[in-house]
Amino acid sequence: MPNSYNSVTLIGHLGQDPEIVPNGPTRFSIAVNDRWKDANGEKQERVNWFNVIAWNGVSDAAQKLAKGDPVFVTGTLRENTWEEEGKKRSRVEIVAQNIIFLKPKKK
Repeated sequence: MPNSYNSVTLIGHLGQDPEIVPNGPTRFSIAVNDRWKDANGEKQERVNWFNVIAWNGVSDAAQKLAKGDPVFVTGTLRENTWEEEGKKRSRVEIVAQNIIFLKPKKK
């Protein structure tokens, strides 16, 4: 059994067109909805936003996406840290290993 394991799977919709960096990664965000009933039986919903970064061949596939497209993404979690205006900042993002388009592109 491994000592650690890092894997994530998401199905959601793109929040905006991908940001393409020439000779670099493609970045985009995915909205994933949670739905449940509260203690009173009332339907509740929350939108969670996840930042995704794609490299190499996966980046090429991600560049074909557009705002609103439904996608299935698998990958790993990575924490980025940096300093901004003297303050330490961090962000967790998904490093995409596979992207599956869930609907065909319009002709």
